[in-house]
Amino acid sequence: MNRRDALGLLAASSSVAMFGTVPLAAQAAPATSDLPAPLLGPRMNFAQADKVMKALGLDALILATGLNFQYATGIRPVISRMGYPPSALAIVKRGEKDRLAIVGAAFSYYYTMADMHDPASFPAYLYTAPVGTLADGEDAGAAPLYFFPDREEAPVDAIEQHRIDASKTAVREQGDYATMSDALRAALRDHGLSKARIATDHPRAQRLLTQAAPAIAAVDADDALRRIRPVKSDVEIELMRHASAGNVVAAHEALQIVRAGGSYRDLRAAFFAAAARRGQHGVFMVIDRTSDEQYDGTFRDGQAFLIDCVSEYQSYHGDYGRTVFVGEPPKPMRQATTAMGDAWDRVREKLRPGLALAEITAMGKTALRNANKRYNVSFGPHSVGLFHTDHTGSTGLPPRTDMVLEPGMIISVDCPLLETGVGGSAHLEDLMLITADGAEPINPIDQQTITV
Repeated sequence: MNRRDALGLLAASSSVAMFGTVPLAAQAAPATSDLPAPLLGPRMNFAQADKVMKALGLDALILATGLNFQYATGIRPVISRMGYPPSALAIVKRGEKDRLAIVGAAFSYYYTMADMHDPASFPAYLYTAPVGTLADGEDAGAAPLYFFPDREEAPVDAIEQHRIDASKTAVREQGDYATMSDALRAALRDHGLSKARIATDHPRAQRLLTQAAPAIAAVDADDALRRIRPVKSDVEIELMRHASAGNVVAAHEALQIVRAGGSYRDLRAAFFAAAARRGQHGVFMVIDRTSDEQYDGTFRDGQAFLIDCVSEYQSYHGDYGRTVFVGEPPKPMRQATTAMGDAWDRVREKLRPGLALAEITAMGKTALRNANKRYNVSFGPHSVGLFHTDHTGSTGLPPRTDMVLEPGMIISVDCPLLETGVGGSAHLEDLMLITADGAEPINPIDQQTITV
């Protein structure tokens, strides 16, 4: 299956199998075979990466954390989920030529990464271990590749053969190296980056970079990444469509268990289970303002409570918020949610490229004022993708007040009611894809409140 076919299958399964004409809450959980075909290869929007690197004066990125490595290559090393320091690096070079390479431990590549890597797509520089040192202190060479011993009692299977072939191809084409620093030095040399300005995302990557090429200017990658991530590639958009679809269906399925006397913790568990049945991982579910998974409460007749549901599919996040009524809600809450929905409708119709994030918040508050509604709703926009909030960064940099909407962005506008004494809690949140001339929702928007 080629990339275009995979994208088509994913889009079809997202929009038809997940939404279709069947009510969301009534849909059966899909079998694993009903999940989209895997999308292999890089996720990053390289055109956006080039634009940002040029603006920041960067020649390349070196990404070591598991999520960023996956973003660049499409491969998530399992060791990155185990608490170990990074053992693989992704090099993303500015420009079309020799754009991507990886540096990794040979056994880790063989055992955990080769399954998802085609050596013909981009090179892998593998290191093993020194076999000793020469009199001058230099390494005597690299230890040979290690593969599981073959007992020769049965044929080698396809998984093992691909791992062996991919590892041998990497060494034949890129050379064998004794240390990670040696392999990185070779990759930088081959890609013309030995004296470049490079941004890294992890202290170990920065130390290795300094060892491998002292002439390089190394800076932090956080600002570059928070400018690149919001503008999605075509692959990311399709992954987000599926993540959003599964997230919404899981939320509606979980709400079927809500009854007076029921448990908050049971609802959260039901959401996580429903997400898992769709190949997704539950991240969090805020219920009636409570986000700690240890908190429990009891639903009651006439209650109005918010849900804010987040789950991820292949590391991409769905994000969906609604107000749930257990029977008939108090009249003030019905009035509040109607006003919130009307204001969000007005805002949604005006989303377009060139609009600043700060303008979105002001538009929502103006819509309420113009309708003579005095509710305190935040109308807080944020980019959604690999992170619930894609554009903030992690190193304490100031918020990106200069961010404006661009085609390919997927945003949420959080609309929680920030007041009490209204008869409960309320929220409204949808994911919107910014297009060339406006915006389109990637989840159903017709049911702004849910009655159980």
